[in-house]
Parts: sequence; structure tokens; C-alpha cells
Amino acid sequence: MPQLDALRAFAVSFVLIFHWFPQTSLLNILPNGSIGVTLFFVLSGFLITQILIKNRNEVLLGHSSLSEVYKNFIIRRALRIFPIYYLFLLFIYFFLPQTSDLSRYPAYYFLYAYNLLLHQTGNWADMLSPFWTLSAEEQFYLVWPTVVLMTPRPMLRNVIIVTILLGVTSRVLWALNGNFHGVLTPTCLDAFGIGALWSHTVVEQPETMPLFRKRLLWATLLAFVAFLYLVSLPYTSFFKVFQRTLLSVLSLYFVVHASFGFKGPAGRFMTHPALVYMGRISYGIYVYHMVVSSHLTPPVLSFLSRFSPVSLDSPGIHRLISFVLLLLIATLSWYLIEKPFNDLKRYFSYSKSAA
Repeated sequence: MPQLDALRAFAVSFVLIFHWFPQTSLLNILPNGSIGVTLFFVLSGFLITQILIKNRNEVLLGHSSLSEVYKNFIIRRALRIFPIYYLFLLFIYFFLPQTSDLSRYPAYYFLYAYNLLLHQTGNWADMLSPFWTLSAEEQFYLVWPTVVLMTPRPMLRNVIIVTILLGVTSRVLWALNGNFHGVLTPTCLDAFGIGALWSHTVVEQPETMPLFRKRLLWATLLAFVAFLYLVSLPYTSFFKVFQRTLLSVLSLYFVVHASFGFKGPAGRFMTHPALVYMGRISYGIYVYHMVVSSHLTPPVLSFLSRFSPVSLDSPGIHRLISFVLLLLIATLSWYLIEKPFNDLKRYFSYSKSAA
């Protein structure tokens, strides 16, 4: 499903806009960071749950065991996300310790618990602050396989719906206590769960997909109107706690259509090689984007200014050079680190039929 890679490209682009443009910028009139992160969460919920349900069914057929599926799932996730995550943490720890709380609280970062720390400190100036999402996803990956694999088949859809409600409820409860950060994993469960609901429909109830898509269209229209209203409210408004749920519904609309494949001009755009490639390396883009803009681009611009007949001292040029450098570094990261580790997944197939 190459169009899902295109959605990853859009998701990481929203994050770049949020962090690289002033918050007062017209481009940031929308909560771009939340849009990008929520799209990533819905994609993860959809893809991960689909993998788990299919392999749960393989277990029921006797092609594998629950312990084998769980073990291989965790190993495959680790091969995908651990290498550059830990290498980058070590880089920050030894070379840029002043930019993060990493040297003060290393355990939170190295144990994928940084979102717990950010919930306490609210230190969004930390260069690694975007890593709260990686902690939330990893914590979800540790628990969700057990939920999917151990839940009786007829009950799974109801469990997913309860998961969605838990996400909304947890944000409401924390908001009542004055915390609007929404970085703890329970506060993200509605985004993961909404993606998981589509997975369950695709794998377990494919005959209901037309009805699901029809209902999703109406839900998307309502979510869009409600989202526009919430954007007009102050950030600290209590009703902002529903923003992630609305963004999850909007994200699901695009995930559903991309999983089928957009047609016509939209389909050609969504399968453009450059967009698909950017989605493929989006993890590296997400990991490196803060340090590239703040610590790599300035010396590069200083060097280039020696040879440039015009001034390079402008925000637009800074962002352009940052983007080029980021794509270059993410590409090197993909081919030199991520892809070699990713290729090791072939040694950890989920079942005999998948081997």
C-alpha cells in the first residue's frame, strides 16, 4: 500500500511546519504538530492491529503459537525503531547535552518513558521533546499485542471501542486537573484505537466495509466542522481535549482511502515516487529534524555564505537548506542503518505460512 507511505510523508511534513515555522505564522494557524502526530498514531493503530489479527488467526489455525507471535512482533519492532533511536540519544548525550534533559534523567529516555517525564516537567524546550510520541508508541506496542492476541475473537471489536473511549476519558480526567499536554499513552488510545477499528473491519468483517466507509464519510464531515470550531478556541480550553479524537476521525478517512488506493489525479499524486520515498524515510526525518535545523544548518549556511553573491541570512533559505540536509541525512540513515536492520526481519517470520 504505497499510498500509506505518502500519508507518512504528509504526517512528518506537518511536524516540520509546526517546529520550523513561528507559531504566529499563518501556516501554523492549524495545530500542525497535533495533526501530524495523530496521523502517525492512526496509521500505527491500523497497521499494527492488522498484523496482530492476521497472526492471531494463524495461531488459531495451528501455524504458530502466541508466544512466538509476541516474541517476533517485539523483535521486529525493535529492529525497526531501536537502532537510530539509541544512536541519536547517545549523540545528544555526549555532544549536545545542554539541549536536553537527557543527561539529568537518562532512564526516562533510554527506557522509552520520556512521555512520563514530559508530563511532569512540561519542558517543551527540550530538543528531544518530539520523542514523547516514540515513547507512547513503544508503550502501546508492548501492551497491545497481548490485548489483541488474548481477547476472544467475538469480543475484540468491543475491546477496541472501549480502548477508544478510554483515550477520550483519560484526556478529560487529566484536563479536569489542569493538565492539557496529552502525552501519556492512555491519552493517545483513541487515535490508536480508531486505526485499529478499521483493521478489524478489513480482516474480520470485510463484508461491512461499504457500510463502514459510508458512516465514516458522515463522521468525517461532522469531525471537520467540530475541528474548525475547536481551532478557534484558546489552547487551554477544556473542549480542546476532544481535538485528538476529531483529528483521528479525519486521519482515518485518508487512511481508509489510501488503503484502497486513491484514484485519478489524487492517486497519481499519492503514488509519486518522491512522496512515497519521503514516507519511507519519515522515521529518520522525524528523529533528526530538530537537531538539523538548530545545529547543522547554521554552520553549513556560514560556509556557503563565503561563496554566495547574495545574503543567505533569511528564514526561508534556512528552512530550505535544513530540508535538503534533513533529506540527505535521513537517506544515509535509511540505507546505512535502518534498512540493514530492517532486512533482518526475515529471520523472525510470524508463522510457518509467512516464512
